[in-house]
Amino acid sequence: MLVFLLLITVIQEGSAVLPSLTAGLDPVPLMLFVPLPLVISLILSLESRLAAPETSGVRPVALLDAALSLAVIACALTISWMADAAFTSPHAAAAGRNTAFLIGLMLIARSAVGQPSVMVPVVWLVVVLLFGFETGHRARPWTIVPEPVSSLHAAIAAAATCGLGLAAQIYTSRKTA
Repeated sequence: MLVFLLLITVIQEGSAVLPSLTAGLDPVPLMLFVPLPLVISLILSLESRLAAPETSGVRPVALLDAALSLAVIACALTISWMADAAFTSPHAAAAGRNTAFLIGLMLIARSAVGQPSVMVPVVWLVVVLLFGFETGHRARPWTIVPEPVSSLHAAIAAAATCGLGLAAQIYTSRKTA
């Protein structure tokens, strides 16, 4: 969480000129990449297990894993809202929503492929960078991540993806992995 806070604090409104196949060379907010360390840390934590004790144990491992995922999302949302209040940075406020969205995507993929699902958020960001912008640096509606914090469809998509990811995580217990 400290890395997330540090990145939000340092990057704020920073951008980099990155190539796009549909919009040329436009500046892209670096805040789009801030959720990745949290997503990667979460999947590594979820996948580092001792199979035998967890299979034979009586603790509700799937529920504990879901609680961990929910706690990471809640902390990311809180940190991003606090950073927005402190720095008045709309990109910082959107970082929490983006974290929830990317974690949801990763959890959905994890139910099918396991640890390689860590690449799903990375691939999503690459696809967004290459195909997600129209001329004039307007984000296409399907991209979710570069949308402003006030975007209702992005908030709904993030909440739905997060909810589906948590449901998939609970339904596909690690005991069957």
